[in-house]
Amino acid sequence: MPLHGEYEPSTTDWVREQVAQYEATDGQEGGTLLTPLPVIILTTKGAKSGKIRKTPLMRVEHNGAYAVVASNGGAHAHPSWYRNVVAHRLVEVQDRAVRQDMIAREVHGQEKAEWWKRADAAYPLFPDYRAKAGRDIPLFVLEPIADQD
Repeated sequence: MPLHGEYEPSTTDWVREQVAQYEATDGQEGGTLLTPLPVIILTTKGAKSGKIRKTPLMRVEHNGAYAVVASNGGAHAHPSWYRNVVAHRLVEVQDRAVRQDMIAREVHGQEKAEWWKRADAAYPLFPDYRAKAGRDIPLFVLEPIADQD
């Protein structure tokens, strides 16, 4: 993994515990979030601290690329990992036992609309989150580094 630095577990108990469980079992335990739907672990580098951060997010995958949705459960503010991805586009995704280094890019327009369809199919609460957020929810596509040639 090219992300280097000190790992700082989340201060939120359920996030910290789910990440530890997911990593220890390659997603066999802790592989779902709030529903029986699958999640990935997104690893980022802190925008301010430079420390390694890990977050469970809904699994939205298409042809080897992943989308991560900065919905924050429909809150009015972006989640903390959003600033990390904006500051450091290099991330890691763990999908069950597979870990991949990826490059994140925020998508817009028609490409964003296509990914929203995939995200909504993967997690049916996303439309509700968009309705209550009162903001344009950022959506990032994560692509394997090898595909960035």
